[in-house]
Amino acid sequence: MKVLAEKYYDFNLHTWTLLHIHTAHTFYSGLVSSWVFRKSKDAKWADRARKAKLLMTKWADCKWNFQNKLYLMEAEEAFCYNDIARAESLYEKSLLSSREHRFIHEEALAHELAGHFFLELNRKGTAVEHFMQAHEKYLEWGAVAKSNSVLEFVQQVLGKMSSLGICTLPGSTSSSNGNVDNEVKNTRKRMPER
Repeated sequence: MKVLAEKYYDFNLHTWTLLHIHTAHTFYSGLVSSWVFRKSKDAKWADRARKAKLLMTKWADCKWNFQNKLYLMEAEEAFCYNDIARAESLYEKSLLSSREHRFIHEEALAHELAGHFFLELNRKGTAVEHFMQAHEKYLEWGAVAKSNSVLEFVQQVLGKMSSLGICTLPGSTSSSNGNVDNEVKNTRKRMPER
């Protein structure tokens, strides 16, 4: 009996580990494939994104774990095909689902990708709002380096915007990126000691 129990335990542990790795790989490879397709227009990448989305669709019956991921993959797909209204709606659905199911890191990722979407549409104010939300969520999750990289990207965007005279943070009356500079400094102060 003990031998059979050990065999069962080992099998399930291994299977669940592989399933987790497989679903994560599918999710991130699907997002990367959409990004590469959008930039290159190489149909091979569109096909990879489509295949990853089909797998995620099967798993999305388990809404708690996969619904937000599917919405984000569909948002990126809609972005690729310039279906702006659908993409915007799906980014919002992904954000709501991530928040509801408490996937802080995936809420951060959805904000970050939505930020790139709005930046591409030249809706810079909305883009910066999403990037700042991504920064906060990455920080809440404990990904300080990633949070800092998002802020540094926002600084670059604001630097380009300031040369056009439209550089402000949400809720800010300043026309410089000093607020972001201070936020980067404050975030770095909160970094854990190694």
